[in-house]
Amino acid sequence: MPSLWLVDGSHAIFRAYHALPHLSTRTGVPTNAVLGFTNMLLRAIREGAPTHLVVAFDEQGSRARKEIFADYKATRSEPPDDLRTQFPLVRRVLEVLNIPAIGFPGFEADDVIATLAKRARAQGYEVVVVTGDKDLLQLVEPSNGVRCYDSMYEKWYGPAEVEEKWGVPPGQVADLLALTGDKIDNIPGVPGVGEKTAAALLKEWGSLEGVLAHAAEVKKPKLRENLLANLETVRRARKLVTLFDSLDVPGALEDLVRKPLDEGKSRALFTELEFVRLIKDLPRPAPTPPTGARSVAGDLAAVEQLVVRARAAGRFTLYTVTTRGEPLHDELLGVALSLPDESIYLPLGHRGSSKDPGGSSGLLFEAPPSVAAPLSSKRAIEILKPLLEDAAIIKDGHDLKRDVIAWSRAGVQLRGLGVDARLASYLLDPTGRDHELQDSARERIRCELPSLKELSERTGKGKKATPLPELSPGEVGSAVCALAEGARRLAAAYAEDLRQDPDLWKLYEELELPLITVLAQLETTGISLDVARLRKLSVEVDAQVASLLGEIIALAGQEFSPASNQQLAEILYVKLGLPVLKRGKTGPSTDQEVLEELAEKHPLPAKILEHRQLTKLKGTYLDALPAALGKDQRLHTTFDQAVAATGRLSSINPNLQNIPIRTKVGAQIREAFIPRAGWKLLSADYSQIELRVLAHVTGDPVLQASFSSGEDLHARTAGETFGVPPAEVTRQQRDIAKMINYGIAYGLSAFGLGHRLGLPTAEANAIIERYFARYARVKAWLDGTVEEARATGMVKTIFGRRRYLPDIRSANAAARMAAERTAVNTPIQGTAADLVKRAMLRVDRALRAQGAQAKMLLQVHDELVLEAPPDEVAAVGPLLVAEMKAAAELSVQLEVDLGQGDTWAAAH
Repeated sequence: MPSLWLVDGSHAIFRAYHALPHLSTRTGVPTNAVLGFTNMLLRAIREGAPTHLVVAFDEQGSRARKEIFADYKATRSEPPDDLRTQFPLVRRVLEVLNIPAIGFPGFEADDVIATLAKRARAQGYEVVVVTGDKDLLQLVEPSNGVRCYDSMYEKWYGPAEVEEKWGVPPGQVADLLALTGDKIDNIPGVPGVGEKTAAALLKEWGSLEGVLAHAAEVKKPKLRENLLANLETVRRARKLVTLFDSLDVPGALEDLVRKPLDEGKSRALFTELEFVRLIKDLPRPAPTPPTGARSVAGDLAAVEQLVVRARAAGRFTLYTVTTRGEPLHDELLGVALSLPDESIYLPLGHRGSSKDPGGSSGLLFEAPPSVAAPLSSKRAIEILKPLLEDAAIIKDGHDLKRDVIAWSRAGVQLRGLGVDARLASYLLDPTGRDHELQDSARERIRCELPSLKELSERTGKGKKATPLPELSPGEVGSAVCALAEGARRLAAAYAEDLRQDPDLWKLYEELELPLITVLAQLETTGISLDVARLRKLSVEVDAQVASLLGEIIALAGQEFSPASNQQLAEILYVKLGLPVLKRGKTGPSTDQEVLEELAEKHPLPAKILEHRQLTKLKGTYLDALPAALGKDQRLHTTFDQAVAATGRLSSINPNLQNIPIRTKVGAQIREAFIPRAGWKLLSADYSQIELRVLAHVTGDPVLQASFSSGEDLHARTAGETFGVPPAEVTRQQRDIAKMINYGIAYGLSAFGLGHRLGLPTAEANAIIERYFARYARVKAWLDGTVEEARATGMVKTIFGRRRYLPDIRSANAAARMAAERTAVNTPIQGTAADLVKRAMLRVDRALRAQGAQAKMLLQVHDELVLEAPPDEVAAVGPLLVAEMKAAAELSVQLEVDLGQGDTWAAAH
């Protein structure tokens, strides 16, 4: 049986807009309604695989009903600007998906759907109405004739489900709505009559006319009075909610047959709208035709010829593959070198050959079928080493740090790094995407590249993927050559983009590029752990967690699982009767912010927070860190330059930047980080770096004087804000000043300050006004930065790092205010991040210049951690401080706190 799916497009757009938070592209185009609508539509198609499909829209849709009632929908406000601009985008989505859109002048989408549903049923179609609108439930018929599907909640409605929800069968939904009225559409009903009362009346009297005919017999006086006073109102409402099902909608049902989407146009539109996940779900297009040959080096002579050609070219792109994709711990599997006219794969670690070495398993390009065995990897690496270590030969790539680490494990120091396409993508726009090679190539050079993960899965048996080393050099090489070529073309395109902004190119060349090798050294060096101390601490924390759980159960008065948000909500809001401060999708919220506020009203939330922190620390660090040690029994984290939009480095596997600083357990975890035997750890931490950057960028003389005086900054700020001598500043006044000093850089509002300090908003606002009266240049800078961001759509650090702010001119107040906070935060936090990176480069150069054995190990927030032999500590400490202070010349002096010890905690 053919199936016609009728989508209520007008309802879906509004629903999507309100269901999703504000979203926009990097150029500021709002997209939340478009994304929600598109997801809903694609989900519906996946759910039912309809043979025929159409989306219906209102088209001057209120005219017919306004003739019945002039005030129909009169209370509805105009759509917000950031929704109105999305209407044409939805139409464009339907065009690329090849889905027809239909409207009928003067009538609503509901009427078009009713007409088409009636026509389709007469021709033997199964009909599904995709909607969340209750009005359309009146179309539901038995025996799967017409059903409704709510794609947001994935809920189906047949006759039984309609009656269960509304208390009446589908045929009486319009009668029920006539009695209750509809506030959204401004349809008056009977005052005081809700859904349950209406359903009861219809059940008692059989129909709407039956209810109206027997209105005088209703027992409840007020209900009887209201019914009798509104008989004509109800009859008019019945006309308004009744669907027009006989419109002369043009076209035949055959015209609505579902067609395949236009893959090329869909990909282009989704790229424009930055729907990254939807792009990945699209069918893979045909690959971009190769610009050069692809081959696999089958013998050492081919490797030697490649080296000669690479030297002659003076520049090439490499793509290194390791056995499991983890350069810090893996062996080399192979490498592809891409030259302008050819890309060649050198197999170095394949264990066997596939039955299909020629690449007929679906790869983009084929390699010679004769290549079925690896080269002598040791000799091949020896041949390659002089080329890879020659700084005069430029090597481009994508995520070059991965290549540096992989080759260093093979005894090769990769030099002459050029353009890293991943870093370039990040610098050009640090928000909105993950900068992966396939995604960036698809967006920037319109090139579809293969995935090694998909290759492994595709060639596997059943659900088990084939490890890459077990595939033939031909299979892997074909994909890796394509990746290398894609990286070469992408690097060239991004280099051209970067050079359009001299400051950005300088930032890449002088900061991010040289930092690659420094971070690679940090990662390969790693840091030692006192595993016994961690295990002992884990046992102690276990006991604390058990004790806390006992206290929590006692405070709750019953057994429950604190890890279950549903059970916790039941205890907090039902049993204890605490106020519901915020709701989420699944009910009352129990997040950290809510629990912190509830802790002022009851002791249980504070214990829950403590329990959460301890269990998280135990799982994330105490138990996980020993298991993460490398073969050298040192911990190797990964530092990523291309994640944080502010330019900060991120730390993953494990994340060492989230270890709490001010808690007892956090300090105890740091005690387990130790130097190599007999050495010392040194910790150098910038003092109040963001506030010093604030003083520099604002040029505020009072703030600068606060640093120049050497006094307690927060006490001096409190004294100047509250008009008292610094010696007489109270602890509360200093805390307020400290919160303002740091909060200013994050767009702290009077409401936020008042909420944190428990002060009325008016009082908090007066404090902030006094602060700005004293620090007038700070206020001027904040306002000027936001205005400049509105004009340019972005902000920059003092070193030229960009951050785009697409929502800075948004009509959505919440999105706009968030962008304004980001506008003032980024130049400060981003500049501080740049300063730390500059310091790392200076320290690394100074250590190498002195021939020191000391090594940099970690960068965490504003802190650098090194280890040094005892005879170098006296020299390395002052060097570390001097190089960090010299990272930049600001109008206020950078200050560094230095410590040393046998553990990270002792040094910090």
